Amino acid sequence: HYYYSLQHIIWKSARSRGRQSINIMTIKHDLGRGNAFVMGLLIGSTAALLIHRLATSRPSTLPNEKHDSASLNDDQNNQIQQCLPPEIRSEMLSRNALYFASSNGMPRIESSHVLVVGLGGVGSHTAHMLARSGVGYIRMVDFDQVTLSSLNRHAVATLKDVGLPKAIVLAHHLREICPDEKKLVLDPVVKMYTGDKERDGSMMDPPSERCQRWDLVIDAIDDVPTKANLIAYCAKRGIRVISCMGAGGKADPTRVHISDLRSASKDPLATSVRQKLRYLWKKEQKETGEQNGKKSGDESDYWLSCIDDDSKVAIVYSSEKVVAKLAQITDEQKEEGLHNFGAMDNMRVRVLPVVGTMPAIMGQTLAAMALCELGGKPFRPVGAERVGRNVRHKLYQHLCNREKKIEQKLKSTVTDQNRNTSNDPEFRGQYTPDGTYIGPVQIDADDVEYIMAELWRNKCAVTGVGLGTVMSLVRWDRTRPAAPDNLVLMCSKAVVKFDQDWEELGDGRNGVEEERRRKIEGRLKMCALEAEIF
Repeated sequence: HYYYSLQHIIWKSARSRGRQSINIMTIKHDLGRGNAFVMGLLIGSTAALLIHRLATSRPSTLPNEKHDSASLNDDQNNQIQQCLPPEIRSEMLSRNALYFASSNGMPRIESSHVLVVGLGGVGSHTAHMLARSGVGYIRMVDFDQVTLSSLNRHAVATLKDVGLPKAIVLAHHLREICPDEKKLVLDPVVKMYTGDKERDGSMMDPPSERCQRWDLVIDAIDDVPTKANLIAYCAKRGIRVISCMGAGGKADPTRVHISDLRSASKDPLATSVRQKLRYLWKKEQKETGEQNGKKSGDESDYWLSCIDDDSKVAIVYSSEKVVAKLAQITDEQKEEGLHNFGAMDNMRVRVLPVVGTMPAIMGQTLAAMALCELGGKPFRPVGAERVGRNVRHKLYQHLCNREKKIEQKLKSTVTDQNRNTSNDPEFRGQYTPDGTYIGPVQIDADDVEYIMAELWRNKCAVTGVGLGTVMSLVRWDRTRPAAPDNLVLMCSKAVVKFDQDWEELGDGRNGVEEERRRKIEGRLKMCALEAEIF
């Protein structure tokens, strides 16, 4: 009514003057002749409406540290039935249930407890997908608020969320996905992880009434010291971690890989985290004056072995070179002091260029790996770096030459009763009296890439060193042919020791550390199972 009254005044003023347009002074003159009251009502009503909408769009109070999931249900959610009927929840997760049917994984996912630290562009997408996929308990930790510049990459934040804590914003949006607090427990913590027990409080403690330890910790922190502290904390306690490296300044989705921390190449954040972890380890040894009861000083004996062991800490990273540099420090920042521009003390000040798609891709990758592990259906990532054709051919030729030398050395010991009479020339072989198989190599040059990249991820199976050193394919069990499920990638140093152990111990496998041997044979067994499937 007020709107149309004002419109009528403007129309009358224009018509009385015979004008097609009218300026504000003319309107003011006409309003002053008796219509000021209408204008006042219009402005007052509009202001009242805006104030009412702002007051009711968000909760009037926010917690300082921790927000109980029971208080996350606003008036809109209260209109929805809080206890979801089983058939509705079942249908919501039906596609996931089909995927995990073979491993009966959905019950494990629904009863799992996951800690997500860092809820920016990467962590928000991870937590979002974990909630959609049925994870039963999610604690979400982040000290920061939503900003205008973070809207290009955050999973759920909108303009009205700017200025609010990321943990609370994410919890509100996820509660709309599943309003049943028994099916999805959301535990937002508005606090920064520091690694200091007194400052962190119970942040890292799992909900004691539900579980004794976290099933998984997701690290989506972009600050080096904080990230290293979190990884070290989990490594010391044997807690599984999936961590994300740098997403800024990169955009190529085909360069995203999963590996151990040492293998993460062309990633400055990964390099800095490795250095910080070594520093923490050396500092710890210096302070305690001991080496956990060991005298060797070999870092593989300690929690620092997580750098090489992706079963302890798996890394999602991009091998793409950074194509956009940090923003330059402005004159204003220099004048006022750089310490006034960081989100927290001692944190990065310069702005990192980010294409919103890359954090989303890496966050979804973290979620995919987490869900498959929780559901008992883990996948085996492909090695990051693809070796060239010449390298593959040399590796194949080296294997053939190695097998010929073994054959020439042992052929004289073969008797007629040890000969294999198979009609297939590929599988025709011979056995020595001690059971050693002598026969043709049962792979070709094209199989080498699969064995290197997918089976051994371009790393020595014994020492863990990656590409950059001379590698060879070695038959693991000499009583069996040189087939994909019996070939192990080793560096030259490991090959020399393996051969020496054959001479001295009667079997090169006996010289390999028991835990390492178990992992190697487990991976070979997986290769055999895949061969049976296909």
